Amino acid sequence: MSDFEARARKVLPPVLGHYTWLSIERGEGSWLVTTDGRRVLDMTCGIAVTAVGHSHPRVVKAVVDQAQRLMHISAGVAKYESSIALAEQLATITPRGLDTVFFGNSGAEAVEGAIKLCRQTTGREAIIAFRGGFHGRTVGAATLTTSKAQYRRGYGALLPEVYIAPYPYPLACALPEPHDAEACARHCFAELETMLEHEVPPEHVAAIVIEPVLGEGGYVAAPASFLRSLRELATKIGALLVFDEIQTGMGRTGAWFAAQKFGVTPDVITAAKALGGGLPLGAVISTRERMEKWRTGTHGSTFGGNPVSCASGLATLEVIRDENLVARAETIGAIMVEELAPLRSHPRLREIRRFGAMVAAEFDEKSVAKAAIAASLERDVLLITCGFHDQVVRFIPALNIGESDLRKGMRSFVEAARSAQVASPA
Repeated sequence: MSDFEARARKVLPPVLGHYTWLSIERGEGSWLVTTDGRRVLDMTCGIAVTAVGHSHPRVVKAVVDQAQRLMHISAGVAKYESSIALAEQLATITPRGLDTVFFGNSGAEAVEGAIKLCRQTTGREAIIAFRGGFHGRTVGAATLTTSKAQYRRGYGALLPEVYIAPYPYPLACALPEPHDAEACARHCFAELETMLEHEVPPEHVAAIVIEPVLGEGGYVAAPASFLRSLRELATKIGALLVFDEIQTGMGRTGAWFAAQKFGVTPDVITAAKALGGGLPLGAVISTRERMEKWRTGTHGSTFGGNPVSCASGLATLEVIRDENLVARAETIGAIMVEELAPLRSHPRLREIRRFGAMVAAEFDEKSVAKAAIAASLERDVLLITCGFHDQVVRFIPALNIGESDLRKGMRSFVEAARSAQVASPA
């Protein structure tokens, strides 16, 4: 154990899990540099946060300039340019009509805010979420989170009136094999309709909340047909459709928001992660009409929409736009799948899947995925897992990663996965 790790273990609680104990000195684009000078290719983006890489000069300049002028005053006390400008720019890239923004500090806070917005403005209480979704770890968000049962362990009762429906994840579908994604989607929607017959009256439902692409749950995209059906159902029963785009937003999927790629417009979007460009920032985004029904003073935040976070977010948005990184997401996604092709013969690989620049390699069990990312780190490539059992390796490079670095990183992973093959279970 290094001295650094020993110091960390002494003062930080073990409740926070760790993929590594790397001691990072600085980040440069797609690279991390440790305190002992080791260079590691970052294929995690801080869990989908640093979409334009570490310390992009334009983002750094915006942060420094803003910090020198105003670091904090609270949006509830006074107004400042960076938050207004970011909200204005977000309204130009969100699905049509979603043009009013409440800023918070994180994705979990955005989900909490969306729950409150939906409940108060509909006068209803029930929330429908989907098995495998990850929406955060605060109490309300954790109630909606079902990617792993451990996120609820030992906490007792959470938020009432939350109902969990099946997500159309073909490899985890209750249908007998063989079935395709569309058949799985039809089955899951039928189960949701049954839930409305037997468990929660439709007129009680305030919101249907879904990740259009499961993040922590495995990097699984819902079929567009399923999301269209949810849109029709929400409209029919008078509920609001909420897309949790915390991991999919800001260009990651090959559109500014996954909603646009699917061609389905929700009533509310939650955003965070890449939104702040590396600084804490979350947002609840909805229509002007809906937001005007959210009663003044019933929600707020001291730090939400902090001047420096918003300046960072605005600069990040501008870099994504000016460097055409939304379109590039499709390019790098295709490269990743191309480079993973030799792995298709791996005896423990179940599936390779992609949605924009969200790429996953699903193995048959956790030990294989964990061994593969450990062997990758030995080759100076940083990766993390996802999936119900951590059996999926997810690839989340910066949208502006150099092609040679990307190909090198992917090839290192393929080599690592092959070297780390675990004997098939008896």
